[in-house]
Amino acid sequence: MNISLFPSDSTKDTAIVLGATGNLTFALGVVLKGLKRHNAALLKRADVVVYYQNMDESCRRALNRVVPCRFVEYRFPHMQGMRPHVLRDYGEMTFARYECFRLLEHYSYVLWLDADILVQGDLAGMLAQIPHGIGFRREYYDERVRVNFTQDIPHFKMDAPHYNAGIMAASNLLPGDKNRFSDWCYQKTEEISNVLYYPDQGILLLMCQHFGLTIDPLDEKYNCEARRCAPVLKQSALVHAVGHRKFWKYYYFDEWFQFYKEWVKETGLPCQNNFPVFKRLGLTKYPLFQVAPNPAQHPLKFITYLFRACLHLRY
Repeated sequence: MNISLFPSDSTKDTAIVLGATGNLTFALGVVLKGLKRHNAALLKRADVVVYYQNMDESCRRALNRVVPCRFVEYRFPHMQGMRPHVLRDYGEMTFARYECFRLLEHYSYVLWLDADILVQGDLAGMLAQIPHGIGFRREYYDERVRVNFTQDIPHFKMDAPHYNAGIMAASNLLPGDKNRFSDWCYQKTEEISNVLYYPDQGILLLMCQHFGLTIDPLDEKYNCEARRCAPVLKQSALVHAVGHRKFWKYYYFDEWFQFYKEWVKETGLPCQNNFPVFKRLGLTKYPLFQVAPNPAQHPLKFITYLFRACLHLRY
């Protein structure tokens, strides 16, 4: 892809970038509601750019009513040859974050936000944490870059520190033509597609090595994993439900659920819950059960979920 997006007006120096397929419209709606509640000042200086696939006009209109968005249909050109688990667990949209670097040709800052997040505080502080032009949060454990691949990639430092790329901050301080970063990511993805495990994340970390970029570590508060303890979560501006354990069908976080309930009431666009027990009991019409854990697969988690929901526990 090579689409030029210019700021919508002279006051916009930041792009907040999201990406999702149509079945995750509800998750983007929750993200936008969090931005609207907690980041009014940031939104005044930012355009919200949504890369999408299979998202019909009614879904795009619904998102646009929460926060004005600029929509770009996305197609990833190199899925052939990708390992099956990448197709199953990630899909094409995970690579849309490569487009962030093209936006730096026209914006001073770009923030990429995954769809599986809860925004519960001000995110503008991230912009001050990237003096070298690009930042991610260090992973909690002493993992290394090699965990992103099924084998070491020649000519790269595979024992370099590992970062989580689900939240990325970048600025136009990155040197030279910004399009070259996007182009390199796409080319390298195609070249080593058969050895990618955490696909786009590994490529982004290799890209930083290839171009000699210094990664600025973002504070945990801007990418706090949902499994962390309540005191840490309470201090975070952004909570991230990494991996397969999402806010929908696993966790109960009260603010996330309240945003979701508002979204469904306003739009009639729920999370599609296909658990048979809920269908048989006619519970899928209720927001609480649309995003509940599967009681057959996670019985204790389901009971905990209901308990927390009844008490409106924040975490």
